[in-house]
Amino acid sequence: MTYGINSKSKLSPDAETSVKRWHRFFPCFVRRWSKTQSSGTLEQLQLGVRYFDLRIAQKDDKFYYCHGLFAMEIFEPLLEIRHFVDSHPEEVVILDMQHFYALTVTHHQQLHKDLIQFFGHRLYSTADGSLNDCTLNRCLEMQRNLVIIYRRCPIPLPLRFWPSYSWPTPWPNKASVKKLQSFLEDSLLSRQPQQGYVSQCLITPTGRYIALRVFFTLKSTAKRVDKKLQPWIQEQIPGPFEPTEEPKVNVFLADFVNLKEGQFCHWVLELNTKLQERMADPDQKST
Repeated sequence: MTYGINSKSKLSPDAETSVKRWHRFFPCFVRRWSKTQSSGTLEQLQLGVRYFDLRIAQKDDKFYYCHGLFAMEIFEPLLEIRHFVDSHPEEVVILDMQHFYALTVTHHQQLHKDLIQFFGHRLYSTADGSLNDCTLNRCLEMQRNLVIIYRRCPIPLPLRFWPSYSWPTPWPNKASVKKLQSFLEDSLLSRQPQQGYVSQCLITPTGRYIALRVFFTLKSTAKRVDKKLQPWIQEQIPGPFEPTEEPKVNVFLADFVNLKEGQFCHWVLELNTKLQERMADPDQKST
């Protein structure tokens, strides 16, 4: 949701010390490296995005998206997502609430209540079955086509939300694409058959990395990452797997998914044809 960051955006609680220092003198520079998406929610959905990685901060008892800087209040784009799933009941959207900043226990309780009230019957909950049971057909049948993952919560989660361990999302924390790919390959091997899994196809710029690229932006970095990871992404296989099989990919996360008319989304969506081919092949299906 960082597309909502603009010239009026203030520093948010997740801003590191160096970011605060730069923002004081070069706010435009900080904005360039804080924005990870330039397309709005609806455009991302139209490109094929079905997973949203979210950071939420509290200010004056209101909830906002953030990434070093505050973006918009959280329910503005969620309304677009709710309209989308209502008009596309055969689709499923995943909201991954990854990080929370400046939230007390009371704030978490309020956010739980607000989210459940806002999405209501649409939520596919832990009481509805395992993630392996969460097929498109079953979700359509049950009229539940929205999944919320709620991580790092200091209080017990409502059954409507999925805990962090059900959907691992290892953070690469690499500034090199070569090291990033090695991390993606190695960490995927830890995925368990009953879990969802997020492959974070992005680098994490260090202060030195940014300082040497003063006139660059995170978007230019994303272009380089996409280009170098394309062969690896396209050779992956999605879908369920048995404990004796090699783990398969599930969710892909990337910055600036609208680059080159959404090429990253296209690569990921094309992987689903491998699922269709597997289901159509009797030998594959029997295994």
